[in-house]
Amino acid sequence: MKLNLTLGLFLFFLIAGISDAWATHIRAGEITAERVSPSSLEYRIIVVGYTDTRSNVIFGPGEIDFGDGRFTELNTENDFEMVEDLGNLIEKNTFVISHVFQGPGTYTIRFQEFNRNDRTLNMDNSVDTPFYVETQITIDPFIGVNNSPVLTIPPVDNGAVNVRYIHNPGAYDPDGDSLAYEMDIPKQQFERPVNNYRSPASPEFSFSQEDGTTPAFLTIDELTGDLIWDAPGTAGQFNVAFRIKEYRKLDGEWELIGYVVRDMQIIIENSNNRRPELILPPDLCVEAGTLIEEIIQGEDPDGDPIKIEVFGEPIEITTSPASYSPEGDYQPTPGIVNFDWQTVCNHVRAREYEVRVRITDDPSSGPALVDIKTWRIKVVGPPPVFDEIEQMQGREVELNWDPYVCANSASEMQIWRRINSDPYLPDSCETGIRAGYELIGTTDMQTLDFLDTNGGEGLAPGNTYCYRLVAAYPEPRLGESIVSEEICVTIDVDVPIITNVSVEETDPSNGEIFVKWTPPYDIDKVQFPGPYSYELLRSTGFTGNSGQVSLGITSDTLFTDTGLNTQNLVYNYEVVLLDRNTKIDTSSKASSVWTDLTIINEAIEVNWEFTVPWNNSVSQYKHEVYRNRTDAAAADDTTFEKIAEVDVTTEGFTYLDDGSFNGVPLEKEIEYCYYIITKGSYNVAGLVYPLENKSQIACAKPDDNRLPCPPVLTFEGPECTEYVAEVPCNNSTYEHDLSWDPDFSGECDDELSGYRLYFTPDGESGQFELVAELSSLDLETTISDLPNYRGCYYITAVDRSGNESEPSNIVCVDNCPRYNLPNAFTPNGDGVNETFMAFDNPFAQCPRFVLGVDIFIVNRWGAEVYSYNSLESAENDIYIRWDGRDKNGNELPAGTYYYSGNVVFDVLDPALKEQTLKGTIQLIR
Repeated sequence: MKLNLTLGLFLFFLIAGISDAWATHIRAGEITAERVSPSSLEYRIIVVGYTDTRSNVIFGPGEIDFGDGRFTELNTENDFEMVEDLGNLIEKNTFVISHVFQGPGTYTIRFQEFNRNDRTLNMDNSVDTPFYVETQITIDPFIGVNNSPVLTIPPVDNGAVNVRYIHNPGAYDPDGDSLAYEMDIPKQQFERPVNNYRSPASPEFSFSQEDGTTPAFLTIDELTGDLIWDAPGTAGQFNVAFRIKEYRKLDGEWELIGYVVRDMQIIIENSNNRRPELILPPDLCVEAGTLIEEIIQGEDPDGDPIKIEVFGEPIEITTSPASYSPEGDYQPTPGIVNFDWQTVCNHVRAREYEVRVRITDDPSSGPALVDIKTWRIKVVGPPPVFDEIEQMQGREVELNWDPYVCANSASEMQIWRRINSDPYLPDSCETGIRAGYELIGTTDMQTLDFLDTNGGEGLAPGNTYCYRLVAAYPEPRLGESIVSEEICVTIDVDVPIITNVSVEETDPSNGEIFVKWTPPYDIDKVQFPGPYSYELLRSTGFTGNSGQVSLGITSDTLFTDTGLNTQNLVYNYEVVLLDRNTKIDTSSKASSVWTDLTIINEAIEVNWEFTVPWNNSVSQYKHEVYRNRTDAAAADDTTFEKIAEVDVTTEGFTYLDDGSFNGVPLEKEIEYCYYIITKGSYNVAGLVYPLENKSQIACAKPDDNRLPCPPVLTFEGPECTEYVAEVPCNNSTYEHDLSWDPDFSGECDDELSGYRLYFTPDGESGQFELVAELSSLDLETTISDLPNYRGCYYITAVDRSGNESEPSNIVCVDNCPRYNLPNAFTPNGDGVNETFMAFDNPFAQCPRFVLGVDIFIVNRWGAEVYSYNSLESAENDIYIRWDGRDKNGNELPAGTYYYSGNVVFDVLDPALKEQTLKGTIQLIR
């Protein structure tokens, strides 16, 4: 069929009553792009125009620019795909053009037709103004296939004066990308708006909203895409445009990867017709596999017939799409349609599905009016199902679960753990895990078991460990399953378990700690008949083996450790089980409780910590805070009284003593002393609970605030531009030169005895360690023999009483990261430039402070030809050294290749820690 009509994406029309000679053709339009195959860069460019069938005007051809320097005209039969009668004197015209892009990039595809139709009210001289729309796509082999959003609701509805107008494009993204909407201005060419554009909602055309309030408005909801004009005040034709933007989460950040612009015309007429109304079911959340059967209702206040239509992704998807009936028919008011959708596993995603429902009336005269509403359906993954749990040798736990019903759609199984049961039932469609659980591992979907070794330490005997599973779904759709039911195991007490590490005497040299443990209740007495004895080991710190000593062998299960510095140190203990003097196993470690005091505005904050194998966070056991001098006038400072019971499950291991417990404020000149009694339990019958353990005694004055002021520290590291240009690549000498100025301002103590310098290699949030103690005469120092430049310092002042100031300002120096790749190499056997590798000596661009590099190289079609990760190789060669061969060792042809990857630097600055590698390589033979 020979067509006289070129798409041009637009429908010109004149409203009834303006002219009997209709000269309207393009009413609206947009461009979308659909990738033909992941293995090629061929796209189907789809140009859609909505035209008025009453037009007798023949327009010239429109021009399409593909954004890559090439363009064509839409004026041939071969380009024309389909004409579809939508009713209401509207035809949908679809042109499809195949176009092959030459390589990755961001392309803006543009369409322009020479003339708009006449008499558009909100722009000047519309008949001589070109009509223009555009769409943008990103082609990048490293982000995956990208298709434009699909628009399912045609812009064919008219409106009435003083009646709210609504339109929604019914957009969805076939790749699962997130969409956002924003108003645009109609254009006549690239980046050039039409002349003197005015919003249809401006006071020139609109005077109030439908309910009579002012001002009128025209907006688009950025999340739903509802374009609402509330309310038109003038009969006539108007143009509006809006942009549908698609975002994809890349490396944890949402990135704009494309958009579609719809330019549309709205005809407003005078009418007494009233808008029909929709009644939607409540928003739904269902497990994949659920059959959804719902009724959508509608009615018209004037009694006119109504038509209910359903749009959106559930209707359009190819795998198990939704349907509704009756479809496309007018029916008496009130009316219904039946909506049915058999959900399946690959419908699971993080975002809800948006079902757009449109109701249209059929009045005897005047324009048909519509209403559009959004109904949301979320499809979540079914819960995984545990099979069994079993304690293994070495106090490890093996978990087994059933094959996951959506294993072909999910990407990983997450294993979560907590101490003691929390048998909660998730709320309706609640996905993921609640607070209180620790992620201890992930597996692929083909793996149906997991061995919990607790990081190689084994699980603590006597504790109950409870596990749950969550299935996670891949990008870009994401999504999680409902959590599994809980499964628990109590670890056998086949070794001694420590129950007490309690500080009985606080002293810098004669401190005492009481340690108690149980026999191995669940040991195999056939294999290990006894008699049993125990070796008690003590180390310094909450964990670890620092300064470990043996306290001897005993057949008893309690011991008082003496001669300790309990005033300043924490100790941890473990018990070695001996059967007839042969070592069988060792208990878990347990530390003493450490209390730390902080002065806060004439109050004292008490904090305590510990590392123990039993559970000290049990809601029914309150930790107790004891203080001396509960009566400020009392002479006896050795008597302690309980001042608080703390529910640590809600309040944490902290208590603020501001005197409110008895209404007596703390006095500044009095030293107050505190200790804590912690309370906890195992999940082992036969023990006396709670397990009570006492901390050391810590003391402070609430006005102990005449401290030295912190000095002002200065530190200048290398200037990286000069460093890279001047320092050899093999440099290994690093020093830090620091200086500082004391501060004697205000009420600070100015009688100083010296300074303490602290350092961490791990940034401002790292653990600072004391690295130098300097006299009060020292105002500078040099720190030598460093492995690199990276690190941070602060300094404190110390007065003659030993009081230490707050930390000074923190000063940091960072390494100077550098990594550069060439853009060409010649693997032709001449011995020169044979491999694609990072620059090396003698170039100043050689790698600096590189921890590792990974790279992924593809050909122009996006097919992988080479990949490398230095951190996964034994030698960690950061130079790459690709020889121009594919994964099978075959020589690749000369041409352009594309690489993407990351280089990881040994730096403090998070923004510099990773650098994205992306570019092209010319392989020359």
